[in-house]
Amino acid sequence: MAKKSRYSVQELVKQIGERAGEMRSKTITIVGLGGVGSVLAEMTVRAGIGLRIIDKGRVLEEELQRQSLFINEDVTKFKAKQAKKRLESINPEGNIKAFHEELNQNTTYLLESDLVVDCSNDLKVSLLIDKYCSKKNIPMIYCYAAGTQGQVFVVHKKASLNEISDYVRNQRIREEGITAAAVHMGSSIIASIAAKILLGMPYEKNMISFDAWELAIETVSVRKNRK
Repeated sequence: MAKKSRYSVQELVKQIGERAGEMRSKTITIVGLGGVGSVLAEMTVRAGIGLRIIDKGRVLEEELQRQSLFINEDVTKFKAKQAKKRLESINPEGNIKAFHEELNQNTTYLLESDLVVDCSNDLKVSLLIDKYCSKKNIPMIYCYAAGTQGQVFVVHKKASLNEISDYVRNQRIREEGITAAAVHMGSSIIASIAAKILLGMPYEKNMISFDAWELAIETVSVRKNRK
């Protein structure tokens, strides 16, 4: 019996099929290795997609409740470096680059890839990413999660993140807390949209709002802010 490849089961999914190899030739940049970012990073690497991760923070004990990529021995260590080690152990074939950097005007070149996912939960950083991706014509997925809720939105030319800020929530986890269920729900939505973008398939262009507690997902039509 022939040995199955690491990705053989993924290739059985009818929406992906033989195009799985095409998807694996792409690269995603994830900014922020908090709950959503770290879970999404693991999903990305397990799928064989190239990955660039950007985060200058350290692993904190109180974050282990939702950041399943990290374990107790990672506490106080740099997130980007520990994530790279763990992800390479999960998939030794993976193409993973980690940057222990703060994203600012001088480091936006680190975003260069086929798709950027903003998991920073920092509106200033989000707007910086939006500006760079718009200039370079790189697709960008914005997301936020706090409490039991979150938002996912593919930023596009018709409306930059700055132009739709009336719709954007950016609550702080330190104020609302967060559940692991919200983290995984948001990550799963992003992973599905990301696969469609990488394969050039139609994807949801409205903002997606979700609530892991209520088991609710809704799409919201977004228009530019009123001046």
